[in-house]
Amino acid sequence: MNIQGISIGNLTINQRLFVLIILFIGLPFFLLGSFWYQSSTEAIEQFAAGANKRIIEQTNVSLDSYISNLENSTYPFIHNPQIQQFLSTSQLTPYAYFQLATKVENDLFAQMIYGRSDIIGISLVADNKRQITDYESAPGLLDMSEIRKRNLSFQAQLDQFSDFQIIGLSRVGKTPALTVARKLYDNSSFLYKGLLIVDLNLKQIGAICSNDSLGGFDVWIMGRGGQIIYHPDSNLVGSIVEQGLFARIQNQNSSFFRHQDAASSTEKMVLHERSQITGWTVVADLPLNNLIGGLITQRNYSLAAAAMLMIIALALVGGFSLSLTRPLSMLQKLMARVERGDFVLPTKMNRFRNHEMTAVFQSFYSMTGELKRLIREVHDSRLKERELMIRQKESELRSMQSHINPHFLYNSLEIINSYAIADDHMDISRMTRALAHMFRYNIGHAGSVVPLREEMRHVQFYLDLQSARFRKLQIDIDVDEHDLDRVKAVRLTLQPIIENVFIHGYRGKKPRYLGISTRAEGHYFAVVIQDKGIGMNAEKRRHIRGILQTPENPEDELRSNEGEEPTSGIGLLNVHQRLQLTFGAEYGLHLVQSVPDEGTQFEVRLPYMTSEEAHHVPVNDD
Repeated sequence: MNIQGISIGNLTINQRLFVLIILFIGLPFFLLGSFWYQSSTEAIEQFAAGANKRIIEQTNVSLDSYISNLENSTYPFIHNPQIQQFLSTSQLTPYAYFQLATKVENDLFAQMIYGRSDIIGISLVADNKRQITDYESAPGLLDMSEIRKRNLSFQAQLDQFSDFQIIGLSRVGKTPALTVARKLYDNSSFLYKGLLIVDLNLKQIGAICSNDSLGGFDVWIMGRGGQIIYHPDSNLVGSIVEQGLFARIQNQNSSFFRHQDAASSTEKMVLHERSQITGWTVVADLPLNNLIGGLITQRNYSLAAAAMLMIIALALVGGFSLSLTRPLSMLQKLMARVERGDFVLPTKMNRFRNHEMTAVFQSFYSMTGELKRLIREVHDSRLKERELMIRQKESELRSMQSHINPHFLYNSLEIINSYAIADDHMDISRMTRALAHMFRYNIGHAGSVVPLREEMRHVQFYLDLQSARFRKLQIDIDVDEHDLDRVKAVRLTLQPIIENVFIHGYRGKKPRYLGISTRAEGHYFAVVIQDKGIGMNAEKRRHIRGILQTPENPEDELRSNEGEEPTSGIGLLNVHQRLQLTFGAEYGLHLVQSVPDEGTQFEVRLPYMTSEEAHHVPVNDD
């Protein structure tokens, strides 16, 4: 048999097998399969695009309606008299400013928030540095100083905003939020002087995008700059769309196209529709695997035809081809194991009649052995490189820390204190002096033993700062001054317990009372800290006492209480362990009593100084 002058008898075994398979199987199957796949895929893509385009358009309309309704709800702020008073440059007394903020919160903020679960918080900010904020609906604890700083940065960009501006994604605490703003102008000057800033959670947007009709694929939202505003995978919210996909969405004339997902290595059909109101693009990912279900029957017919062709080819090739396919199949299984990272292969190597197959297997085993060695070397080198990087980062951190001069902070605070005294701002002077003391005291070694007087003095400065924050807070300190110099304490143990009162004791409400008293016992000295906060139920009391009374592995008690907050009891346990490690097991922290809605009482037990220790008590002139 001759094919264009080439004799089959002159070909090698592999060449013969290759020619037979190409002529009788490969070429017909390739031609038929290519035509069938191309035509069916195009038809399915057109059908899927037409069927789902209306759903994407409806989603876009719903998002536009949501943003438009939000914009309409901000109109009452524009001409409101209270807002005009807020924007005015006239001076307000603290009480007048407090009354104005209360009216705005009760009348305007409450009206906007009522009936809406998507608003995390609202802020009013003016160019006169005034701010009114309401973030009571925000989950978790917030650093309001960060929010106010962010609001001022938005106010600085006022001229760049439109009347109603979608600023973009931000974070309120740990919660991702969509931030929008409404520009406010002064009726007397007709100049824009303020912003209404609204932070929204993504639940409502997620509900729109996860409509029941959108089954079988993901719908997400992309902003103008390629940032993902919403995605069913919360880890992708706020990230940037890959450059290739972003360019195709921006420049594609058609409303759908194919795209190879780099993360999942799956091919998808991407449908997109851009909103003229928000500038957002609604995108839907349709995996092509979900679109070819109707091709299964045709695939089965194709496989049957291929099987028939394979039988003909096997009849022609005969036992010779079988002697090649068996070792090749074994080699394929071994290669599949290597692809999965399994380099532990059978040590016994099969020998075949065909010396070429034996040589192939020998080369394969040599190759896998070399790959295993190279992978081990690469792994070891990466570990060494990572260790060097970590050491370098630690060195850089130590270098940066060495440049921080704490005396700069003290001197700066002393300058502020001097200016405050010169201008007769004694409240500012007291707060500055208290803050300077706390900086100086906190920088000391946390495990050092000090007289109780120093700890009480540090607590007094901390309470001065809290009193400035909570004007109605009543502080009741009943301490025998004579006892303060004859009792030992560990630095920074009382202040965390008192701070725990403000964080947990009055959670959800403003502090109104804090009492500190002392009691001299025969073998220890007690410092009693009492509040009139929310108290604890029986389960919480059992949990706290279990932590403080468990001599071994108190972390097990923390992990066993799955119903509590993740940080519940950790700060108290830290203080308790420091006291016991320093003074002994008979000292430490004790929960005396706690009644729901009536308050909680803790007792810190400390040892007395010996006569020699009391004689060498240092005098702190801070």
